[in-house]
Amino acid sequence: MDPRFRVDLIAATPHPQQCVYAAMHQDYSEGYVVDDRANWPEESRAGEICVKRLLAGERGHYGPLEHGQIVLNVGWFPHSVMQQARTHRVGVSFDVQCLAANTEITFLNAGGGLKKIRIDALHDLWTHGERATRQRQIRGRHGEAPGTYRRDCRQRLQKMKLRVLNEATQVFETSQLTDVICSGLQPVYRLTMEDGRSLDCTANHRLFTPQGWQTMAEALSLRVGRDGGVQSFRRTAQVLANGNVAVGSGAYRDSGWLRQQVEAGATPGEMADRAGCSITTIRDWARRHQIQLTENSRCFQPGDKPWNHNPSALYRQQEWLRQRLEEGLHVNEMAELAGCSGEAIKKWVYHYGLTLNRRPTGFQKGIQPWNKERGGYRLQLSEASREARRANGKRITRRGSQSNFWKGGVSSERELIGAWTRQIAPQVHRRFDYTCQRCGLRGSDQQLHAHHLVPVYADPSLGCEMENLVTLCQPCHAFIHKHHQEADFAATFSPRKPVTDWPEKPRPQGRRLMAHPLTVVNVEFLGTQMTYDLEVQGPWHNFVANGLVVHNSMRYTGERIVRAANGHTDLEEVFYLRPVGNYSDRQGKKYFYSPEERAKDLEICLAAAKRYSDMMDAGFAEEHARGILPFDYRQHFVVSFSLRAFLHFLDLRAKLDAQDEIRHLCDLMWPHLQSWAPEIAAWYEKSRLHKARLAP
Repeated sequence: MDPRFRVDLIAATPHPQQCVYAAMHQDYSEGYVVDDRANWPEESRAGEICVKRLLAGERGHYGPLEHGQIVLNVGWFPHSVMQQARTHRVGVSFDVQCLAANTEITFLNAGGGLKKIRIDALHDLWTHGERATRQRQIRGRHGEAPGTYRRDCRQRLQKMKLRVLNEATQVFETSQLTDVICSGLQPVYRLTMEDGRSLDCTANHRLFTPQGWQTMAEALSLRVGRDGGVQSFRRTAQVLANGNVAVGSGAYRDSGWLRQQVEAGATPGEMADRAGCSITTIRDWARRHQIQLTENSRCFQPGDKPWNHNPSALYRQQEWLRQRLEEGLHVNEMAELAGCSGEAIKKWVYHYGLTLNRRPTGFQKGIQPWNKERGGYRLQLSEASREARRANGKRITRRGSQSNFWKGGVSSERELIGAWTRQIAPQVHRRFDYTCQRCGLRGSDQQLHAHHLVPVYADPSLGCEMENLVTLCQPCHAFIHKHHQEADFAATFSPRKPVTDWPEKPRPQGRRLMAHPLTVVNVEFLGTQMTYDLEVQGPWHNFVANGLVVHNSMRYTGERIVRAANGHTDLEEVFYLRPVGNYSDRQGKKYFYSPEERAKDLEICLAAAKRYSDMMDAGFAEEHARGILPFDYRQHFVVSFSLRAFLHFLDLRAKLDAQDEIRHLCDLMWPHLQSWAPEIAAWYEKSRLHKARLAP
């Protein structure tokens, strides 16, 4: 068989036969077995007892075999072997990298906020669906029984925006899930970062470091003992995390700079202008550094009283209100006596638990409304009367600092222009006969917008000019601004200011995040846990787990294939083909795989590698290009077994009629079982190996 095939030990439970002995002994003992540890037999004797009392009698009680765990690294086997091996039972896990169940995966909501889901909960939703809030009363469309059920939600999960890192720009973007995988029981380590965040993962999970993608063990130079415990790690190792806003000079991250600005009396808006970022960013970093910001002043500060506050006012006196109500006065009459508004009277009447005198309504039984059968009415005002009403409104209405809604003059000039534009919009639409000047759509005021021909950013002095406004429908208005076509559209209306003189349109700074390194301060072994992983749609195959950038489980052969296509790597280092020889299938069909046939297959592999390389150069996604490759490209993976699952796997795949390649995998794994649990392996070799019996 192929000399490139390899199987190497990564980790194994020390003294596995003693573990099985202890578990077996506890099942039949009333005492606490650990208290009797000094009397446990040594490893080889424990193995003999397990064979005699647990295995040789074939009692069917094989649960104690679950407690021993072994992890093997498999290399250069064809992809079909890994796919075939993955189909087997619980307790067998095939994956190159895994995360613990408590890991939180970061998604983006439609509104821009974050949504974090534990990876075990995500796998449960992906596999079994979401729990329905109601029970099914009748049989379902596909024959489902009535009662509690779960609805498939995989399509919805696939549409969710998963945060990923653009490895070229170091800026975070979004992608979608393609699969959520349970990787079985694996030895798990906890990485603790300098800012307190942590990540539970296997030693071979790839993390994004300042040096690129590395496994956790490589990045930390991790050394572990036979029991999996951490012996040493490199304390200067760093892993990239998310959280830094990718705008401005970055001064907002400096706590000293923030405190200096606060002491100088700068507001968040002023600090944002100086740092070249958003106000939200300033507030976010001030909260991280526990710095109290100086907010803009407002008219009403805590403890301030309204300008018309009068504690001795009549309407505040309970006895006065009661007397007026007993006299039969109504709200407006009481308000006139007290010199206040009717709402103030209502407020204090309700405050004291009193009841207002209700005035009889105009529509009593038998009284005919004055406007019955009239088709409508309007104010019959002359233009002079209308102008007089406008003048009185300007004179009577309290504006600026005299207004009840005054907030200290915080509205910007651009906000005032926007408010004026919305107010004047009906007159603009009437002028253009309620017709969009771009697409010709005719509609109501609610469907139409008033658009500045010369944008406000180009010339603010024209922001409140009626002649600078035209009617557009909402879709056209949004399209022009989204695609920056203000100049092209305005040219058709001959604006007052030449288009060529307009300054560049200001662009929003946004809230894009960049990756930044964090130092690992501690690593601890957590034991064996259930683990999971994701597959992510390209082109960036990563995601954010507990705030750290980690690689997804998709296995790559890309660089090796490109090197093989260019002749820099032996083609058979990348693709697996059986040796020339005689073969037969399970049905007894015999055939000869000739050198000529093998040469043809090698040509097909080379053509596929070249096509793959061309597609990658053309910018195709890697998962798209990989679809044209022969199925048996070589692959490395990690496999973990409990002792019971190991024996079960050998029963299924070490039998004499199994596929040649997976039988060879069993042959290479067999010595590791012999050295790990020798007495149990000897019993298995004698009674079950190659006999195709179902595993214990």
